[in-house]
Amino acid sequence: MEILREIASHPDPVVTAPELAERLDYSADGIRNRLRELEEGNLVMKREVGARATVWWITTDGRQQLN
Repeated sequence: MEILREIASHPDPVVTAPELAERLDYSADGIRNRLRELEEGNLVMKREVGARATVWWITTDGRQQLN
């Protein structure tokens, strides 16, 4: 839930794993693993936007989970 809350409160519509890791004081790999779990649960989605960049955003299901 902490990651979902952070994505939902982020000023941009999408975030990267390194941004979340910095804001939550976790490793980028740890955040990526958790984001993949949230993606499997349809709570977040992702898109690759470059050779090494992936952005994540919260889904409608993810927003409902927060309420």
